[in-house]
Amino acid sequence: MVATADSRFLSITNNKGLKGTFSTFGAGVRSLTLNGKPLILELADPNEYLLANQFFGKTLGRVAGRIPDKFTIGDHTYSVLGDKDHICLHGGIMESLSFRNFEGTLITSPEGNSIQFTYLSKDLECGFPGNLEVKVTYFIPNDRNELTIRFEAKADKSTPVSLSNHIYWNIFNSDNVNNYRYYVNASKYGVFKKGTQLIVKTANVPACLDFRKKPLLKTNLDLIEKEIPEIGTLDHAFLLDEVTSTKPQAILDTEHLTIECYTDYDCINNYVDSSLSKVNFTNGKGLTTARRRAIAIEPEMYPLDDLVLKGGHTYSHFMTYKLISK
Repeated sequence: MVATADSRFLSITNNKGLKGTFSTFGAGVRSLTLNGKPLILELADPNEYLLANQFFGKTLGRVAGRIPDKFTIGDHTYSVLGDKDHICLHGGIMESLSFRNFEGTLITSPEGNSIQFTYLSKDLECGFPGNLEVKVTYFIPNDRNELTIRFEAKADKSTPVSLSNHIYWNIFNSDNVNNYRYYVNASKYGVFKKGTQLIVKTANVPACLDFRKKPLLKTNLDLIEKEIPEIGTLDHAFLLDEVTSTKPQAILDTEHLTIECYTDYDCINNYVDSSLSKVNFTNGKGLTTARRRAIAIEPEMYPLDDLVLKGGHTYSHFMTYKLISK
C-alpha cells in the first residue's frame, strides 16, 4: 500500500495484481488496474480527471441520479441546485460531493488494504438540509481480486441521501463495449418524464432494456438507439428483482475478464458513455472520439424510494466488484 507523490492521490494494492488509485477530491477512483492493465477509463491529465463534469470514478451525492430541485420534508420546502428543467443531477453537478475535498486515510489489516475518505457536508450545502457526515471506504482484499466500496452517512437533520460511484468500465483498452455481454437482475425500470430523464414511474423493461439473458451490449444498444432515440444510449435505472448481497446483481462479461457486481442496494443505474466529450485517456487516443467507450454500473437507491435519511440515523450501503479472469 503506497501514497503517490501527488498528495491528492492514494494507492492500494493486493497480492493478486489488483491496484487502485483514489483521489481525495471527490473521494473518487482515479485508476484501477489488474497486472498493469486498465480496467476503467483513466484520464491522461490528473487535473482534468479532478474537474471533468462526467464524474469519472467519483463519489456521487448527496443524491445520485436525478431528483426534482424542490422537495418537502415535514413542513419545510427545500430548493437545491438544479438545471433549467428544475432537475438536480448527482446532488448539484459541479458543486456536489464529486467536487469536494475529502480527508483520506490509508488503513492496513491482515485481510487487506483500505482507503477511507471523510467529509462534512454542511447544512444547506447545495441547498440540502442538515449537516451530513459522509464516509467512503475502498477496500481491496489481499487474497482475491475485488474492490468493495462502502458508503456511510449520518445527519443531524432529515435529508435525502443516496450515494454511489461513477466508475466507467473499459476492460484492457477495449475500443468500445459493443462486444461485452451484460446481465442485470431486473424486470422493471424507471420511466422518464417526457422530455427529461427524471423518473416518474416504474414499468416492465421493454426488449431493448432487458438484460436478464446477458445479451451483447451492441444488440441492445442498437435497439435503444432505434426505440428510444431521445436518449440514444443506455442511461437507465433498473429496480432489482431481489435485494440480496449473496449473488451478483449485475455481470459484465468480456473476452478476458468477468466482473460480478454484488450490492445491498435495490437499484442499479447503467450508463454507456456515447457523449464524445473531448477528454484524453491513457487507455488509447481513439477513445476520445469513440462511441460506447465504457459502461458505468452504479448501484444506488431507486429514485422513487423514500430517500430521506432521518436525523440521527445511519446510512450504510456497499457495492463489490469481483474480478474473474478467464
